[in-house]
Amino acid sequence: MPDFRGDKDGFWKKNSPVHFSEFKTSKKARLKSWENNIAIQNKIQKAKPTKMHKMINEILKFDGLNFHITQNIDGLHNDKNIDSEKIIELHGSIFQAECLSCKKSFNTKSFYESIVKTKGDSLCPVCNSGFVKVGTISFGQNLNHSVLNQAKFAAENCDYLIAVGSSLKVSPANSFIRIAKKNGAQIVILNYDPTPFDSEASIIINEYLEKICDEIT
Repeated sequence: MPDFRGDKDGFWKKNSPVHFSEFKTSKKARLKSWENNIAIQNKIQKAKPTKMHKMINEILKFDGLNFHITQNIDGLHNDKNIDSEKIIELHGSIFQAECLSCKKSFNTKSFYESIVKTKGDSLCPVCNSGFVKVGTISFGQNLNHSVLNQAKFAAENCDYLIAVGSSLKVSPANSFIRIAKKNGAQIVILNYDPTPFDSEASIIINEYLEKICDEIT
């Protein structure tokens, strides 16, 4: 998936994000939001976890006290052999949807096929009052406080915080660097480009992640 800054194939221009306020007030915006998320699923359906995904999961398996805090929504970091509570998805997942009112959870594609496509909107069939939204965080939408608290706890109690493949320009994810360091952790940054938090790190490696994996293994 391209990010917004590297959208060379025009994916995000075609599937421009919907603001949360629009989702809540506009049927057209809700349909656009759902179509965007299905487009994302279709685009990544053949994607496989990278060497770095696998290395991170090996670290999680090695010690039950380790956590993976991720901004990714594509699910490539998931592993059936790892407790899902060890993976903290700050920005949610494209594979689960939730009613904004009653909080009932649904499988994204199933809900899209059975409700959105047939009824033309995403009204919750359980409470009939709230709209169901894909579980990713939209522009203008607050992050889940419970998830944030989990991530903060992990940062406060770690010995090492390893930032992998992140520009560290997005808040609040980048705040965990200073939270961890304030509580005595060593900071390691693995990223192709320099970041605004390099001065906080004990170790910095600027290289492609796949090459870093090859060198480590």
